[in-house]
Order: sequence, then structure tokens, then C-alpha cells
Amino acid sequence: MFESAAHAWYQISFCVLGGVTFLSWLCFARLSMARIEREMSRDGLPRSSAWDGVGLRALWYVYAIALPVGRWNRTDDPMIDVPTVRRYATPFDRLLGTILFISGNGWVILIVVGGMWLDLGWA
Repeated sequence: MFESAAHAWYQISFCVLGGVTFLSWLCFARLSMARIEREMSRDGLPRSSAWDGVGLRALWYVYAIALPVGRWNRTDDPMIDVPTVRRYATPFDRLLGTILFISGNGWVILIVVGGMWLDLGWA
């Protein structure tokens, strides 16, 4: 079934981290992002980002909410109004955003490192 214990751990980690990423993305988009956009609309503000390619707008919201303003979260981001989104975010939104940020980036790192280290046959 598995070539080695390392492959088994990789596949288990891949599935668990991928599942956490998927669920946190779904929860963040439906619970946090939708509420923030609804409140902004109620206050007469336009939606922060009109573009949403395959649900990627949620990632801009995650970066705006989960990361402190700085190099990786600029206030002059052309895709999203970071200060406004942060103002509407609650501690629960920050928690969901942080979970998605950590699990999503961890999943990408796992894919890249696993592909190089375990030689998963990509070449």
C-alpha cells in the first residue's frame, strides 16, 4: 500500500491538512467573509473586492484579517480595502482566518517539500 513509513506519514498529513484547509476555507467564506460583506453593504460601503476567481477572494480577506499590517498585508492593497475589512472583523473571524492561513500555507509547504524529498514521481 505505501512504499515506506515516510510515504504513509506524508499521505496522512496531506489528507488531514487538506481537509482542515478545505473546511476552514468553507467556514471562513460562509461565516466570516459573508458577514463582513453584509455589514459593509448595510453601512453603504462597496464590497472590498469585486473579483472572485474560484473563491480566491477569501484568501485576500484571510491575509487582511489574520496578518498584522505590514510587508505581507499592505494597507494600499489594490485588491481589497484592508483597513475597512479589519474594522469589521471580530475575534472569531481572526481565529478562522488564522486557522485557514496556517493550514493552507502548511498544506502548500507539505506538497512542495513532500514532492522534492519523497520523490513522488512528479518529474
